[in-house]
Amino acid sequence: MTRTRYRSWPAGRSTSRCRVLQDGRIGSTTAPATSPWTVGAGDLSTKRETLGVYARAGSARVLIAAAVLLGTVRAVVGGGFGRGDLIALGVTLLITGTVEWIIHRFLLHAPEDAWTSRTLGTGSGHRRHHLDPTDIQWLLLGGLDAGVFITAFGLVTAAWTLPLMWVTGSALLGPFLSAWTLAAIGLAHYEWVHLLVHTRYRCRTRYYRRLARNHRLHHFRNENYWLGVTSNSGDRLLRTYPQRKTDVPLSDTARSLGAP
Repeated sequence: MTRTRYRSWPAGRSTSRCRVLQDGRIGSTTAPATSPWTVGAGDLSTKRETLGVYARAGSARVLIAAAVLLGTVRAVVGGGFGRGDLIALGVTLLITGTVEWIIHRFLLHAPEDAWTSRTLGTGSGHRRHHLDPTDIQWLLLGGLDAGVFITAFGLVTAAWTLPLMWVTGSALLGPFLSAWTLAAIGLAHYEWVHLLVHTRYRCRTRYYRRLARNHRLHHFRNENYWLGVTSNSGDRLLRTYPQRKTDVPLSDTARSLGAP
């Protein structure tokens, strides 16, 4: 069996060396002047360094705070945990990969002239990420963007949990809040995994090593495949998870996403 070579991300924005700033932060000698970050994901080689960057990210702070707040509200006003909460948990785990796939394919990879790109800027921001994968400014969501996402997830969660709970004869409020809490946790996990797989850290578990490998293939092999970040179930379901990387052609637009 042929073993796939593990490809590392370039340090900083290219092959820069790290420097220590006067305040003790680790910085990249090639960090862009317009970026609020003084380090690139390619400069991070340990989980501790990566966790430090993640903890300072606006998206992580917003999403973790949202998960804690929603979980607290669930415990206080949602009633006892029961069948509806188990259903919410099961459905959330089942659809996570497909939801990631849909968002990645139709929102993040939307053409420049698409409504979502023109109005929300998601397509253009993600295109910048493909052009410079280790620039944390485009790798992670901003705090405001994370707030918008978790609010939108709340609306979507209500759209499927409330009818499902009514059909199954379960309580409505508690399971809805449980599902929304899980959505916030899931998005926080997404941000963590996306950052981690763009660093030089070698994941120890087989599951996360596979996620890292697949995400590198998405960036360097073909942008139309391996769209999942925390789960590849959507890729398997929607047939964008080839058995071998050589089963799909090497794309000329993996970095530009087709932009001129």
